[in-house]
Amino acid sequence: MTLRRPYPAVGIGYRAAIDQWTHDHLGDFDVLEITVDNCIDGGRPVCSAIYDLVGRIPLIAHGVGLSIGTDTPLDEGYLDKVGEIVERLNAPVYSEHLAFTRVPGQDLADLLPVPKTEAVAASIITKVRHIQSRIPVPFLLENISYLFDWPDSTCSDADFLNLICRETGAGLLLDIENLFLNSRNHDFDPYAFLDSLNAGVVKEVHLAGGITMDEDFLARPYFVDSHSHAVPDEALDLLEYALKRHAPANIIVERDDRFEAASELLDDVARIRARLVNTIGHAHGQPAVGSAG
Repeated sequence: MTLRRPYPAVGIGYRAAIDQWTHDHLGDFDVLEITVDNCIDGGRPVCSAIYDLVGRIPLIAHGVGLSIGTDTPLDEGYLDKVGEIVERLNAPVYSEHLAFTRVPGQDLADLLPVPKTEAVAASIITKVRHIQSRIPVPFLLENISYLFDWPDSTCSDADFLNLICRETGAGLLLDIENLFLNSRNHDFDPYAFLDSLNAGVVKEVHLAGGITMDEDFLARPYFVDSHSHAVPDEALDLLEYALKRHAPANIIVERDDRFEAASELLDDVARIRARLVNTIGHAHGQPAVGSAG
């Protein structure tokens, strides 16, 4: 069933491991998010499967390999490839993480936070403007989950994002699961974070379900963004709250493990749509659900 607008489009991140399942359930989603790096590094079969979706369902573009936070110039060859893929997907938007994944000569194989200072913000702003000059669709930055914060950070998470987005016109891909986990791991109020964001800056949303690590060597339980379980109710509560001040075009559920439980994605999509009815539907007096198809 498809919700009538002004509801955001609701879908999932495409994963090759559940390609056939995804094709079988295309009618259950409004949109798919494509990771551009899979088109760059995934090999011909993966690329063919992705490009087979063009024209069958709306596609949006997301990346993991830009490493915008690395203190070196952007990889122009990588941007060339991204531009070609965005065009081939007919993607109306391209998003990336506000993070660094490598240092000169070393791939760190993880999304790591940048120091939240005005100097770092100025560097990111310059890079965002360069990306915007190269990729002819709106560019969004995603907040990441992080294990640590830099001791020289002088800005809050929200103020840092607001500064960069305000100066560049970039939007925010709000990963609500990352916000939820960070708030637990670093003891801050996620609702205060949402209140601090500039109204309307959130253009897309990510949701996922993680795990809790409770090991003897940890001082307390640690919450991990594993993309392996159903979206927690607490994250959906944060979504409802965010929708009071923001109108994201797309809401994407991410899954990177336990693919044998892919049917949970259908449940997540249904739960998200129910939350949209609770907020947007009531606010606008819209009927809850449109006709199927």
